This record gives sequence, C-alpha cells and structure tokens, in this order.
Amino acid sequence: MINSLILVAAGNGSRMQASLNKLLLSCAGHPLIYYTLKNVFQSRLLSELVIVTKPEEKPAFESIVDSIPHSIRVMFAPGGSDRAGSVRNGFHMISKKSDKVLVHDGARPLVDGKTIDDAFTAISRENPAVAVGVPCIDTIKKVEGNTIVETPERSSLFRAQTPQGALTGLFHRAVEFLSRGGSFTDDASVLEQLGVPVKLIPGKERFFKVTTPDDMDRLEQALRKGRCPFRIGQGYDVHRFDEERPLILGGVRISEKGGLLGHSDADVLLHAIMDSLLGACGLPDIGHYFPDTDDRFTGADSTRLLMEVKRIIEDEGYMVGNIDSTVIAEKPKLAKYIPAMKEKIAGILDILPGDIGIKATTNEKMGAIGRCEGIAAMASSIVCRRS
Repeated sequence: MINSLILVAAGNGSRMQASLNKLLLSCAGHPLIYYTLKNVFQSRLLSELVIVTKPEEKPAFESIVDSIPHSIRVMFAPGGSDRAGSVRNGFHMISKKSDKVLVHDGARPLVDGKTIDDAFTAISRENPAVAVGVPCIDTIKKVEGNTIVETPERSSLFRAQTPQGALTGLFHRAVEFLSRGGSFTDDASVLEQLGVPVKLIPGKERFFKVTTPDDMDRLEQALRKGRCPFRIGQGYDVHRFDEERPLILGGVRISEKGGLLGHSDADVLLHAIMDSLLGACGLPDIGHYFPDTDDRFTGADSTRLLMEVKRIIEDEGYMVGNIDSTVIAEKPKLAKYIPAMKEKIAGILDILPGDIGIKATTNEKMGAIGRCEGIAAMASSIVCRRS
C-alpha cells in the first residue's frame, strides 16, 4: 500500500501582509512550515510526500525538511498559477503505484500525524474519498449586501479542513476535471462534482489555517500552551580585585576601596544573576547586550543593566520567578550586607526579597579566589511565561 500526500506550500499569503512566503515566517523559534512538516512526519501510514512550492524557495524548504528526522520519501514540485495548478503539479510527481492520495495545506501546522493516518484509513472501496471537518458552532447567516436573507440550520453544517483526498485513481479523474477548467473551492468539492461520495472525519478547532497576522499570534499561543511554563537558567561571573575601585555587590556599595576590575562597575553578583535570567529565556549573555567594546558601558551601574535585562526578558514574554545565588570570596565578610542586596534586587525585578537567595562562602584558600585574587558569583533563576 503506497500512501501519498501533496503538501500545497506555494501561496503568496497576501493577507499576511508580508513580502516573504508566510510558511517561512518564524513563529516560536521555527518557520511555520517546520511545524506542519514535523506533524506530517509523525504519520505512520505515509509513504511519500510531495511539497509544492516556488522553485526559488525550494532550497529553504529542503533545509527545513533535512532538519527534521524522518524516513519518508520527499519530492518537490513547482507551484502553479493557482491552487488547482499546484495540486496538478504535485499529483504528477506521486508514484504510479500510489493507492491513496491526500492533499494538505502547508498553512495548517497543527494537524497531527494521527489525523493524517485516520484520513488514509478512512479511504476504502466503500468510502473512496475523505475530508476532515469540524461542526459549525456559531449560527450561520446568508447575506445579500448588508442584509441577512437566510439562517441555515447549522446542525448539518461543517467547516472543511485538510487533509482531503481519495483513492488515487479517483483523484486522477479530479485532476483531469481541473485540467478542463473545472472550478472548485477545495479538493473535496471537485470529487463531489464528479459524483464521488466524500466521507467526513472529525477535525479539531486547533487545526485552523494560518492566513492573517492574528492567526500567527494564535499559533504562537497554541505552540507555547503545550510547553512547560517554567524555565531555569544559570549564570557565573568572576572579576579580579582592583584596590583603587569601590566594591559593589548586589547593587550595594560595600566599601570605597578593594573593589573589582571590569568595564562596568564589576558587580559580579548582578552579572551572574543577569546571565542566569537571560539564559533561562534562551537569550545571549550580557556580553552580547553590553559589550566591553562599547564606551557607553564604561563604568556602568549594573543595577541599570539589570533593569534593561528585565525589560528584555519581559519583551520575550517572561517574568522572574525566583533567584538563588552564591558569592565566593575570601574577603570581605558579606553577611550583614545581604538583606540590603536582596531589597535592591527585588525592587528592580518586581519580586519579593524572599524570592531571592544570596549566600556567601569562601574557597577555603584554594585557587585564585582562595589567594584573594578576586571574587566569583554563581546564580540560578526561574522565569515563567506571563500567559
């Protein structure tokens, strides 16, 4: 049994208001088509996949296909001037021994492999064609101009989704029909016009088609919904002593002498905390945002840098949960300064002092820290998605 799937991915996506093919637009870290392909490759019954796309975009699609583990034969066909042309081009690429064929929208990224398998299974001699759909929940109105003229009974109304398909021989008849200029709104409607009964199998509301910018936002929310809302990051920093500089730790001035050497104020504790927060969000470290080659950050107050890091992670959709940290130094003794450090950091990050742990320890006179050459700090943090 050879099961074929034609993935239509050559549209312009004009309603997305983007110059790039919407399927190549990034969403939650990957191009939209990545999610469609990842789900398609989860099918256990699929034998071969034909991706219909624009020739100039083929290398981008090939790269995405190669990034996803799979064992399915993948071919490419050029897009047509319209959907009918794209379906015809894709059909001409499938194996001559193909038994069943489905057509699927590249812009329906959340259709899972099980639904594709259900569609293949539903096609049989008794049920030669299939479409996926969901019942209309809202009341439907027929309108002429701005006036409602009819309210159809919604109990028998369904919204069509993809995949849709049929026995390959029957689908060949549909392709010939299109070649003769036949009209259609979706693939199932062509089969209907040819008198082929189409069995409807249940889809899901989440199998929506990404068409507008609002749909992209909806997709990102759906992708993030299934992921853990908490993320953990860690940070480490170390600075050597500079006796002529003030010592600042956790945003608190500890002394006027015996400070640390660095491009900014060398607040080793805040630097470790910032890196842990950025790391928890999968972002670059503080050297990326505040490079030591930029004169703007010469002698910079690290509390201001921490404020900027807070803004950066909030722009990514995260908020700070809690922080734990350790300062490693032979000198000075820090216990009496810790409450002030916690108050300072909590005020910047809009969390409670009780959400921050700061511990101070020595290196038992071992290594560079033990020889009093500098101070190191480690930090771990949890962030969570605001949604």
